Amino acid sequence: MAPARLVFTDTTAPDYAIEQRLVDESGLGEDTLYLQTRDPVDVVCHAADAEVIVLSWAPFTRETLSRLPRLRTLVRYGIGVDMVDVEAATDLGILVCNTARYCLDEVSTHAIALLLLLNRGLYPQLAHVRTGGWKLPDLPAPRRLAGLCLGLVGFGNIGWRVAAKARGLGLEVVAHDPYLAGQTELDGVHLLSLDEVLRRADYVSLHCPLNAGTRHLIGAPQLALMRPEAYLINTARGGIVDQAALVDALRARRIAGAALDVTDPEPLPATDPLRDLDNVLLTPHVAHSSVEALDECRRTAAAHALTVLRGGVPEDLVNRSVLERLQRSARRVGTASVASVSA
Repeated sequence: MAPARLVFTDTTAPDYAIEQRLVDESGLGEDTLYLQTRDPVDVVCHAADAEVIVLSWAPFTRETLSRLPRLRTLVRYGIGVDMVDVEAATDLGILVCNTARYCLDEVSTHAIALLLLLNRGLYPQLAHVRTGGWKLPDLPAPRRLAGLCLGLVGFGNIGWRVAAKARGLGLEVVAHDPYLAGQTELDGVHLLSLDEVLRRADYVSLHCPLNAGTRHLIGAPQLALMRPEAYLINTARGGIVDQAALVDALRARRIAGAALDVTDPEPLPATDPLRDLDNVLLTPHVAHSSVEALDECRRTAAAHALTVLRGGVPEDLVNRSVLERLQRSARRVGTASVASVSA
């Protein structure tokens, strides 16, 4: 088999039909390899000559990246890139990009759906009726949604959409985002410190990426700032929350409950205490999912990869500093390549 310039390591889709059609139409079909592995050894073995790699959950550590000398770009199926050592990729001059806009409506809608389930107490009521009961006697009456406060941790593409939908339901919205430091208001949303958001909100919804700075961002000290009647919602990444601290807070009823689409680890072990708590609502990392979103994610990832192989710059760059460094180098030597194309 000839060395592959483009390698797809793994996918959660049933096949690579969408990607293969786009690649074949580009004329690069013979230079492309479609795998289904997350094993770094397999990846290095099959992708040693790859210039572009498209991944879903295969981990790319510094060690793995250092063994791929021709690699120019990593493309992630999805928004989060926490399975990639972005710092190492940056050091090695490897561009990292994601599919940053494919599921914005789906995730924001899922976050609102979880909020509504919590607010109306629907999950325990549904379970009670399904087992032969009728009205659950010890469930407290829900609070009127309009006028309650939603606190967002992260006010990017998804957080902004959550805010718009929440305000349509009459919720007050506040947010914290370090990338907006110095601003006090944006699109009708008050920007506060993290501590202020946690103290003020009736619902805290997480919409930040998982990285070294946000791992366990919500731990015991932060949960202690939340009010006893407040709820935590997470549709971002499980590692943003110190899960042991969350279990303790939920057991002690220091917060009212939580709705989690993501956990750490995933899948959540059958014996994990979160599964046994009556004030937790769990969904299996499906907030991103719809027929349209998944198709869009696959088309976008393939398009980003083909853009690089044609000598262009893909959208959705995560480490733009690499591009800027390569552009400066290209200008010095007078070459034309992906590094010299304007973003």
